[in-house]
Amino acid sequence: MPELLPLVIEYRDEAQKIALLAIVAATWRWGAGPERLSALALLYIVAVHQAYHAVFGPGVTLAEIDLGHAAIDGTACIAMLAIAASANRMYTLWLGALQIIAVQAHIARDLESGISPLAYAIMQATPFYVQIAVLAVGTWLHRKRVRTFGSYRSWRTSSARSRALARPSSPNG
Repeated sequence: MPELLPLVIEYRDEAQKIALLAIVAATWRWGAGPERLSALALLYIVAVHQAYHAVFGPGVTLAEIDLGHAAIDGTACIAMLAIAASANRMYTLWLGALQIIAVQAHIARDLESGISPLAYAIMQATPFYVQIAVLAVGTWLHRKRVRTFGSYRSWRTSSARSRALARPSSPNG
């Protein structure tokens, strides 16, 4: 039996894309707004990454900050944090936090020239793999909740006014 790890390493990009497409299909079938927008954010990362390499070549800069990947991760981070701030879901916070880790990899690379290229590569790439799993679990939990309790709101709303603010002020104060 051939060793599994070399096979996984050899085909990790293909496996990642297949897993992402499966999760995107699941979010479109069983998810609501937050799941679908989160899936689009992950698709954005892959699509823009592919376009970036089509224009600038297949190489990745690990000895210094890779500005193209930093821009992709930064814009995706803004989108994911906006989704997390508005969604009525906890897992979207994890997606945003993982994207912050990817952005911090670029910042660390820029601030510290002695950082290992391997550490930089791991810090910028690993969060995406975890995000695919988090979105899958989040979509599954959403579907489970809908089946158990029925539909619920996808987005946070502003809270009601405080009762203290609604009381008329007293004549003394």
